[in-house]
Amino acid sequence: MSRQMLPVMLVLTILTIAAMVIAAYLLLFAGAAMAAISGAILLLAICVLATGLAMTMKLGKVEDWLYSHDETLRDLAGRSDRAAARLSELEHQVNLPTPGIDKLITDLSALRQEVKDAMLRKSEANAAAATARPEAPRAADEPMEPEHLDLLLEPVIELSSGSTSHYRALVSLANSRGEVVPSSELMDKADLGGMRPALDAHMVKLVAPVLRRLRLKNPGLRVFVPLGLATLGSRVEADSIIALLLRDSDVANGMVFELGQDDIGQLDPTGIENLARLGRLGATLALRDVYLGGLDLTALRQLGVRFLNFPPHAVDAGNGPSEVWREFVQYARAMQIQLIVGGIDTPQQAASASKCARFGHGSFFAPPRKVRRDAGVAAAGRRASVA
Repeated sequence: MSRQMLPVMLVLTILTIAAMVIAAYLLLFAGAAMAAISGAILLLAICVLATGLAMTMKLGKVEDWLYSHDETLRDLAGRSDRAAARLSELEHQVNLPTPGIDKLITDLSALRQEVKDAMLRKSEANAAAATARPEAPRAADEPMEPEHLDLLLEPVIELSSGSTSHYRALVSLANSRGEVVPSSELMDKADLGGMRPALDAHMVKLVAPVLRRLRLKNPGLRVFVPLGLATLGSRVEADSIIALLLRDSDVANGMVFELGQDDIGQLDPTGIENLARLGRLGATLALRDVYLGGLDLTALRQLGVRFLNFPPHAVDAGNGPSEVWREFVQYARAMQIQLIVGGIDTPQQAASASKCARFGHGSFFAPPRKVRRDAGVAAAGRRASVA
């Protein structure tokens, strides 16, 4: 009982006891004529006392309920403050240069220079054995060309119409002389050198403003962004990606994070936690390099997977789609999971893919296109001015 109610209950109890004493006195000394009045006073006193006790118990329960909710609100306020502080820290990390990118570029540049030196020494030896000629300048004496990462977008084609519906994001490493480390080789080197998480986080930063500009013209457009196994297992880079999704919520639902099917089964506890965090944010997922064996579409849909990307040979080995494939296509459509065939290089592969999948990509349609470095800056400026 609260302190405010104690005086009230004390006065009510005293008055009730006094009324009962008066009723008893009248009954004993005033005779039968006052019996009815005494009974009425006694009954009224008992009713008042019972009502007071009932109200006291009910108010006690309400106070306990309010106290528990007050504790809950205080706990939520503390969590909100901690979450706000964490988000502020993550946003600060997002605005910093992506850790590891400079080191990755430097390591790849050194590797490229070593290859140049070896090739030049071999060329000099062959030339000296054949005929005398002026010695070529050593590559080690040449000035190092500035290296930079380029974002490329590969069209994802709707097979029924031949139009571009979405894009896949890729990155390549290039210098001012036009020498390029292609995306596949760059990703392999980044995986081997432990730089894949930094590279993936940097790619998400590059994609966000470009996606914003593209969605001004086509709000339904999506960009598929590959994530490596090491990226999901890295808490720092995963935090950076999640913070960017929270900050750029206007384009977050336009990114589709592409994971390898085999990578899903190799996730460590940190990777599983980061995947769950992406799911809670409503992130859309895609699986690449998919094969039919062991696919649980119900579980994948609950995980947030909405796209499955198959290689051409998985769709048609040369004899047309099998009965199993046709049944799988119908089931995937019922589960609202879209099928993609990637790496299409020939008209035959394109024709086979169109019988099973909705989307396709590959050199048969169009090569990846390099995105200008200032692409998306105008859209970002407009967004900032509106904010």
